[in-house]
Amino acid sequence: MNTWILVPVRGLASGKSRLAAVVSADERRALNAQMLDRTLEAIAQSGEAPELPRNPLAQCIVVSADADVLDLARLRGAQALDEGRNTGLNAALELARAKANAQGATRLLVLAADIPEVDAAALERLDRAIPANSAAVISDKIGTGTNGLLLPARANICFAFGVDSLVQHRTALEALGIDTRIWHDPALAFDLDTAADYAAWTSLHATAH
Repeated sequence: MNTWILVPVRGLASGKSRLAAVVSADERRALNAQMLDRTLEAIAQSGEAPELPRNPLAQCIVVSADADVLDLARLRGAQALDEGRNTGLNAALELARAKANAQGATRLLVLAADIPEVDAAALERLDRAIPANSAAVISDKIGTGTNGLLLPARANICFAFGVDSLVQHRTALEALGIDTRIWHDPALAFDLDTAADYAAWTSLHATAH
């Protein structure tokens, strides 16, 4: 199986704008860089999973209009894809999918870059549980959004990340006759979107320390 991993990133400075009321611009930029780096580290360490590529970052495409994001991706050994003008998450993913498919992808893992608790173990659990010709929609913490997709590369669905995306992705995959599972995993479900999310996350880590 030739699995390719697609990571769309809005930008280090522009991402997580809804946190502007609780963190400074510099802190937000550092947070976005930290989450992207953690995502790439989780992907890198997941190489022991039998169905994921042995050197996962060599088959990881980070797509963004932000030059700093692309530089960080290259430094970590991932492929960097400039989406050009910022056309939005779903359009960026279409570009990344085309690039992966052109390099022989048979399976795609789409992974959001704002999941602060992501780790290799979570990616390996997902990989082991979903058969090659099946798909998974990775649920967010609320159960209506999508934090990621694992799907056969032949599943040419329209990406629908945004409001109520979980049901849209599941419906599109099932319409193609692909067995689809909604995947709930605490390490993948918690995305950092709002001030309340940030407060909960920082409180959790303060308690842990």
